[in-house]
Amino acid sequence: MVFSEARIPECTYYAQGRCAKGENCRFAHIARISSKTATVPMAIPPKPSICEFYERGICRFGDGCKLGHPNPAATLPGVAPPSTLSPAAPAFIPSAPVTKSSIAHVSSPTYSSRTSNVGGGAFGPCKFFVQGRCNKGIACPFPHVADVHEPVHPTTNLPLQSRPEETGAAVVGDHGSTEPTTTTRTKLGCTVVYGAGAAVQSVTTAFESPCVLMHSLPPSMTPAALITIAERFGELKSAALIPRSPQDPHALPSARIEYLAPADASRAVQALAQDPALKHARTRASVRLDLRGAESGTATLRSTKVKISWFAPSLTAWAHYGAISIAKLEAARLDGTTFSGRAVRASFQTPSWNQRTSFSVELKGLPLDAQRAAVKRFCRADSVAMGERSFVVADAVKALRAVLARHGALEAFDFVPPSDHAGTKPRPKLVAFAQFADADAASRAAATLHGARQPFLRNGPVFVELIHSVKYMLPRAQFAALRADIDALRDALETCKLRYHETDEHGAPAERVCVRAYGPDAKALARLKKELEDILRGDVVRGDDGQIMWLEYSATAGGREFLDALAADAQVYIRCDDRTRTIHLFGTQHGRRNARTRILEKTQALAAEEHIIDLDDVLFRRMLHGGFRELQDSLSAGENLKMFFDVVRKRIVVEGDAANVRTARAAVAKVHTGEPAQRLSTDDAPCPVCFCDVSDPLALPCGHTYCRACLQHYLASLAHTTGGGGGSSTATCLASVPRVRDDGTTKESACGLGVPLPIIRTLLSPGQEERMLEAAFLAHIHSRAQEFKYCPTADCATVYRAGVADSVLRCPTCLARICAFCHVEAHEGLGCAEYKDQAAGGDASFQRWREAHDVRPCPGCGTGLEKSGGCNHMCCTRCRAHICWVCMKVFNDTDSGGGVYAHMRREHGGIGI
Repeated sequence: MVFSEARIPECTYYAQGRCAKGENCRFAHIARISSKTATVPMAIPPKPSICEFYERGICRFGDGCKLGHPNPAATLPGVAPPSTLSPAAPAFIPSAPVTKSSIAHVSSPTYSSRTSNVGGGAFGPCKFFVQGRCNKGIACPFPHVADVHEPVHPTTNLPLQSRPEETGAAVVGDHGSTEPTTTTRTKLGCTVVYGAGAAVQSVTTAFESPCVLMHSLPPSMTPAALITIAERFGELKSAALIPRSPQDPHALPSARIEYLAPADASRAVQALAQDPALKHARTRASVRLDLRGAESGTATLRSTKVKISWFAPSLTAWAHYGAISIAKLEAARLDGTTFSGRAVRASFQTPSWNQRTSFSVELKGLPLDAQRAAVKRFCRADSVAMGERSFVVADAVKALRAVLARHGALEAFDFVPPSDHAGTKPRPKLVAFAQFADADAASRAAATLHGARQPFLRNGPVFVELIHSVKYMLPRAQFAALRADIDALRDALETCKLRYHETDEHGAPAERVCVRAYGPDAKALARLKKELEDILRGDVVRGDDGQIMWLEYSATAGGREFLDALAADAQVYIRCDDRTRTIHLFGTQHGRRNARTRILEKTQALAAEEHIIDLDDVLFRRMLHGGFRELQDSLSAGENLKMFFDVVRKRIVVEGDAANVRTARAAVAKVHTGEPAQRLSTDDAPCPVCFCDVSDPLALPCGHTYCRACLQHYLASLAHTTGGGGGSSTATCLASVPRVRDDGTTKESACGLGVPLPIIRTLLSPGQEERMLEAAFLAHIHSRAQEFKYCPTADCATVYRAGVADSVLRCPTCLARICAFCHVEAHEGLGCAEYKDQAAGGDASFQRWREAHDVRPCPGCGTGLEKSGGCNHMCCTRCRAHICWVCMKVFNDTDSGGGVYAHMRREHGGIGI
């Protein structure tokens, strides 16, 4: 099956009216037809069970939930349905046209999970939508008022595609073309949003989220008080109290807050953790980021579950013998033997001073159904006394849950009852699983309770281990192609486990298969995660030269038919990623090899349909200076003739039959013998790259014109000059424009406007585009070295933001625990100050060497700098900071009035030469 536009699954968020990805979304955006215009017969599926989380008001899946969300309110024309995330959230009813004067009077719930962007909101209209710059579409929490001077009438019966202002992530150009203004990539574990010129607009690390979870709140907390507390740190999208579970009516309230920006959520977590308003008699509220609210991609990492096991309840018996020697011999014989499938522990009981006739052996671990006569025969005793069971399971489970709850809020607690099937061997231990709301709470519980003896188990030990898990959701067709590889990996595991679920709760085949890897050993799970992701990544189709192959033909109906037929014939799964312009193959090695060969043959066949007209130097210059435009004008009547001027290889590519090629060659010859053509440039400005007359012009939105080949080389070179070795980090216009200084003088400087992303994509190959985006991201984080840090694990490239003292993160890639303040693996048992005090002793010799060679840390990123000669202007090769070596001040540039050279002349009397 081919993962293309014709067969991709439907976007559930778009169906709910809250997809924020627009045209960049991987799933299909299908408009729903109103029941007034068409009636589509549909098979009625079996009625699903009611969603427990929906009844509690905390279901995160909305209309995409597989369980039932009962809606007692009738759906009326022009009335938005009630929120599917919280049954208590009222619907917005547009009873009158919305005008500028009525905006302040439109009300909506102030703490619901989602607020309509068509009606009024709790925070007023969207100011970016009024300016035409809102890219969130329906997902925007603020109301979208198209024209505050004219009435806006409800349009709920219109197809969703008829409202272009809500699609997001695209603008309409002067010619009516819709082009994306931003693009999103995942780099080094971060979600990166790029704008014009491949400039990094925002970075969200894997440790950040706009959502905040709060547990153990004061019982008196109200929705209004919650909003008041949360609004201090940034603009809110939603804030809601989570209803208490019916199973635990005495539990303290919890809440979920969602901000518009992850940075606001991080500030809220740091401040609210010490807020006295959240402290009450029993405990202090726990506040943490909900990393599930920022999940991207297919993997979901969780380290919040613990496995608890303890010995099953048993009976104790005492066997009596007539002599001490016989009792001691029987105790040695019985110890470690098995009775009805249970191992028995036997020990001789030391007699009292006046004991003369009956001597006892204590038997522990007998099953609850042991009979006196059977035990007597088993022990060969004169008589047997039976004791009571060690504990009641129901009471022990209740007490165990209470003990776990002391370490943090519990999201779930599941006891696995022992099997009661006939012939099943009884298990020596009972097992339960607890899901904490916080990973730190789970870690504390495992460290504190493991091996601890509990009085409710008759002083028996309880065993607690932390379970790390990684979950992937795969399309069914992709899973079918990878099943053999996943099974082989599962069978080879020792310490970790790998499971998958192919059916839903009704037993029907699931559209997306859940693959879950879990285990107590974080290092082993990290290795399993890497192996599993190598399988799930598939093979990227590359040419014989190793470059990424992208088949533009795949976007056409014929291309989709070709790939569909190829997938069925080769028994592989093919996924075409238009965003990164890559083709991924999944299946057996033979199938992938066959599919790759067929794709390359198709590419060569398409290339063979293109005919080449090579140009000599004279004719090439003629084509550069207007000849190609004349050629196009002379052949404009030929609808089936397509030509492309390849300035790099000095040739013209013609698509068409032999007659078209003869026509094109004749036209080229005519141009070759004609009069010199006028240059195409509409003004006298040369190309900003080559400073020559513009050939094959390409104009940027800022109005400056480039040679197409020059702009292409300029963009391709950025991938090799950014990221680590300096240079520009974004693709900006290089044309010189006059600018007026503060003193009234004029100076020429670069235009600086970013090259639009559609132009970058047009001129660069898929591999070049990805290298450029990655280099821009590396340049961005390297220039902010105090803010962004790498995971300390040697072979892990995950990036995180520096945190406050004693803050610990769990790396989602290698599962290592990181101190976000010291930037090392977590120093368990030591505070950050204590750790740095101990670590400072080992750096003494290095510090002496630095002082001897005058090596100084960069004020921007901390990289060691050594001056070997030249003036006192130093430039850090990592963060590109301009530094005065005398006073170590940092400057943004070198030659302006506020630059480093002006500073050195003004403050130090010269530049040091």
